[in-house]
Amino acid sequence: MARRIKVSVGIVNIRLHPHSPKIYSDFIHDVYRLKLPVNIHGDRYAMISLLDRSSEEGNEVSGIITTFTRIETDGSWFDAANLKEATTNQISEISIPDNLYPNAASFYFLFDTKEHKIYVQQYSKGKQITSNSVLRFFQNISQNLDILSKYNSAKISIVQSREGLDALFDLKKINEIKITIMKPNSDIFADDFEAKIEAHLAATHSQKLVLTYDAEPGHSIVPNDEIRSVSGAALENGSVQVRGRDDTGAVTRSTEQYPKILQDTYDPDEISEKEAFRRIVAGKG
Repeated sequence: MARRIKVSVGIVNIRLHPHSPKIYSDFIHDVYRLKLPVNIHGDRYAMISLLDRSSEEGNEVSGIITTFTRIETDGSWFDAANLKEATTNQISEISIPDNLYPNAASFYFLFDTKEHKIYVQQYSKGKQITSNSVLRFFQNISQNLDILSKYNSAKISIVQSREGLDALFDLKKINEIKITIMKPNSDIFADDFEAKIEAHLAATHSQKLVLTYDAEPGHSIVPNDEIRSVSGAALENGSVQVRGRDDTGAVTRSTEQYPKILQDTYDPDEISEKEAFRRIVAGKG
């Protein structure tokens, strides 16, 4: 039996208006057609290198995000053998085609166009792409003028974990709770209170609602059921920040520090990496 391999999946929520599975399928297709390398961290870039829309009738679009290193050839070069800056003659011998990038790594993704969530494989062949990097990719690509003119301002956030929220509320003393809810889609919210939040944001042409609870002097905020309910909505459509104290002193923590991660292991002799990815997404953790 082969050594079991870890599979890990992060989730990013994309909100477009007016909401429909087709607009999300078209959005990801237009991003793919750009074939535009997007900076995600340092000299690391990413782009969608494969897109499969054959299952879009079932509200799924899948594909591959490839990351790579982008070398700035116009900068100074260093000659490690002679411990000095490379000469003009040495640099003239360097020839890297503009369309080739080193240190490539590919990660499967699945876009649920009904729930407007993108599930992205985080580890592959020793390489990693984090939820924050996926967030930066889609935030940056959504600011492309072609995308912006067609879809307006996309609201994009990392789906955060319930365990992270519990960790925030477990602080010994809570001085402040700040709940940010971005303008959601109506399909996310079922109860009357959350529906009113959406209606209120739409009526006031606002993109987010921020609720702040400040503790009375000498007291700690009690995260009751109402606070936990609103905070739960923010895990997929915003964030929660808590300022308070623990055993080390004053602290400020946010649910953005706790992305929701789906994890499992698989036997490569039994199923492929792609099948393992799709299995964990199908189970939604």
